[in-house]
Amino acid sequence: MSVPTTPPTKPTAWREKISQWVSDDGTRDEGQGLTIAPATHFSKAPRVYPTRFGAAFLGMSLLTLIGCINYQLSLGYLVTFLMLGLWVGGAVGAARSLSGLTLSATPPPEAWAAQPIGFTLRLQNPSTQPRLGLRIRAHQPRSAALSLVDVPADAQATTQVFIPPAPRGPLPLPRLRVEGRDLLGLWRGVTYPLLRAEILVYPQPEENAPPLPSQSLNEGEGERRVNGQEDYAGIRPYRPGDAPRQIAWRQTARTGELQSKVYDAPAALKLRLNYQDLRGLDTEERLSRLTAWVIQARQQGAPFRLELPQQEPLEGSGDAHTRRSLNALALFGLRQGG
Repeated sequence: MSVPTTPPTKPTAWREKISQWVSDDGTRDEGQGLTIAPATHFSKAPRVYPTRFGAAFLGMSLLTLIGCINYQLSLGYLVTFLMLGLWVGGAVGAARSLSGLTLSATPPPEAWAAQPIGFTLRLQNPSTQPRLGLRIRAHQPRSAALSLVDVPADAQATTQVFIPPAPRGPLPLPRLRVEGRDLLGLWRGVTYPLLRAEILVYPQPEENAPPLPSQSLNEGEGERRVNGQEDYAGIRPYRPGDAPRQIAWRQTARTGELQSKVYDAPAALKLRLNYQDLRGLDTEERLSRLTAWVIQARQQGAPFRLELPQQEPLEGSGDAHTRRSLNALALFGLRQGG
């Protein structure tokens, strides 16, 4: 999903400190969802601030007022106070653009280090007022990608909020910044909900990683047999779903009960992905290569065994085994003190 992003900036330290202070509005974590305080509770959430256009509009109104006083323009007073009324009413509209919204966040299925991470944000609007042009992004850093979303009246909408790249390991959803504006764009209401959602970031797969290692486990697996279609292995009772060509007609005629033929094949050798074999690479480079190999093995459907120091080997195949292996690579060293 393409999301418009703000141009990268490098804010100064004092701007970051001011932004941090402004976001300390007492909003507390309420679990999977959080209801923003009503618009009348400006001391909590949301807070309202004039936009640049709103500040210019106020300046123009004050200049108009000064001109009316100097030249005694009766009709000018009407226009001036109408402009000031619109300016004050815009603050109420900006606050109401966020009041009553309910938010919940869902992590993505997978996340990789050094890549932006997209959380799915669901917004529920229980009122009859549509919420148009809401702006959502991670509160820190200020250069985080910006998502725009419209929430119809008495409906819900979803959008993705992209978090800047993070190192491997558990990553909680950082604090978000939600901004709504009045219809004229004079004010912006801002709130900083803290939602509970976490994703385990996997190591970044190595680009152009070498092929899977050719060595396999040498523990007699080659002598084992598994179900296959190569060699005849015997007879067993018929099971629903057996193909007609599997039925042993002679034995069935002799016994009066359906019998099926059984075939087998040599057991496939498992790949051995060993952390200690990757000499000359640092920890993150080893994890990056092992991650690339795990992905290659999943794509090829090859069983493999992942061996990490001070951990039990992980052996198997399929998506569940791949997920366990990626989890182990993401957490390697983090729960062992490095």
